[in-house]
Amino acid sequence: MAESLFYLLIFPGITFQLVCGWFFEWFDRKLQARFQRRVGPRWFQPLADLLKLFSKEDLLPSGANEFAAAALPLISLGAVLTAGVYVPIAGFSPASFEGDLIVIIFLLSVPTLAYYLAGIISAGIYSVLGGGRSLLQFFSYEVPLLIALSGPAVMAGTWSIREISSIQAEMGPFVLFQPIGFILAVVGLIGKLKRSPLDIPKAKSEVVAGSLTEFGGVKLAIWNTVMNIQAVVGIFLLVNLYSSWSGIVAPVLAVPVFFLESVLMIFVLSAASAVFARLRIDQLAGLGWKVLVPLALLQLLVVILMGV
Repeated sequence: MAESLFYLLIFPGITFQLVCGWFFEWFDRKLQARFQRRVGPRWFQPLADLLKLFSKEDLLPSGANEFAAAALPLISLGAVLTAGVYVPIAGFSPASFEGDLIVIIFLLSVPTLAYYLAGIISAGIYSVLGGGRSLLQFFSYEVPLLIALSGPAVMAGTWSIREISSIQAEMGPFVLFQPIGFILAVVGLIGKLKRSPLDIPKAKSEVVAGSLTEFGGVKLAIWNTVMNIQAVVGIFLLVNLYSSWSGIVAPVLAVPVFFLESVLMIFVLSAASAVFARLRIDQLAGLGWKVLVPLALLQLLVVILMGV
């Protein structure tokens, strides 16, 4: 019982994920500031922002569904925290089981659907518009992302993330065999996190903050926490599926190498946000179905032929 509580509340559970989420937000903002020749925030800024939001008054516009507005961020937080428990950390996963990859993919989709509903129930024009955009974006990136995440599972012959990670100790990192799949997975993660250049649902110059325009106080603090933890879980997932060195390097180096690769992934996401301009929703839809989906299917076909 004590061991289960430790896994749930400390590592790799709530406390560990919250700390990683705060680190991701700080490091991401720091990198983007450096790319733009700014200083960037201090290390405690994400926690200070969270405490500030918790101290603010929580208001909603007239006509908004108050119960749904309170439930949606909590449901999303529960989904991403649960997903984080199943993702191995340098080969360690106390809750691993066959098929956990499918469960994590489903759990990471919950915040996206909740984000759409948050816009619909907020009764604000910018919120409704942001919610509609988020759903259109979801259909554009989710299919190539699912195919890209399926490639390592097909190659390893298992849907267990820990098994996929351990098999790479014998075959080598899967990114060497599936470079296109890895790139598509990164693009899909950017779309899932609604980061530039795929921050279409919350374009500040057009729809203010999208679905979260009318949210403030505690609710907005929870939504921000959800986004940070979702980013961390997504990064850890990609590292396990495509670039796992935990079984290749010496055991004492497994943890440092894992977190170094995760930091490099944050660098890639930050660089993409700083370098590329935001796409229009029609451009993303065309890119997703005319380019990304065919490339994902081609990569999956290559993986199947390699197995044959």
